Amino acid sequence: MSAPAGLPAAAGLADFVPMAQRAADSDGLGSPGLLRLRAADDEIAGYVRLPYDLLAGRVLALPGTAQFDITMDATEFARWAEAGAADGVAEPSRRDAHWLTPLPPRSGWSRIEVVPDATIRDLVRTGALLARDTSTRQTQQSLVSSVVLRAESPGGTAEVPLGALSALTRMGFLPRGSQAAVDVAPGWLRMTAPYGSTFVSTGTNVLGLLGL
Repeated sequence: MSAPAGLPAAAGLADFVPMAQRAADSDGLGSPGLLRLRAADDEIAGYVRLPYDLLAGRVLALPGTAQFDITMDATEFARWAEAGAADGVAEPSRRDAHWLTPLPPRSGWSRIEVVPDATIRDLVRTGALLARDTSTRQTQQSLVSSVVLRAESPGGTAEVPLGALSALTRMGFLPRGSQAAVDVAPGWLRMTAPYGSTFVSTGTNVLGLLGL
């Protein structure tokens, strides 16, 4: 089975399948259910947009891959990648024009602090209990955007919203017993865990503008 123009074979992209599936499952909550893959410098970075203006992503090393930037339907991609070389599975259709979210920078990040998994899960658990009493999307947005962790280092501080932490656990990026790092770049905050990262725009970036 061939790959869409520009993409490597499905087997080389299989590690993006769980992230694509979880993004597709959140589609009914306001996420567009898209997967964007960008390749450069022997790496492929994959991003999905989650509800409440959150991004999630991970980077895979894939030496020899030519540069590309492709957006696909997350469900179609997962079905295609899981099928491997099976016949009769349609290639994922391109949705480049549908991705209207800026992407975080590839470089320029500064590490502020490293946070244990247990601390993150306690904060997420508390947030989940509060969410039971919310009934409107506006209230839920306020809760997800609320600052629940203040990270500090000699190089600066960062205020981490609940959504950036809860998305780490929801996406399966944070195994138990591990830790996650709080990183910042101009206009962005990143939570970096062993299996992926979550991103929040903190500056003049507006989710809805095309990321180039």
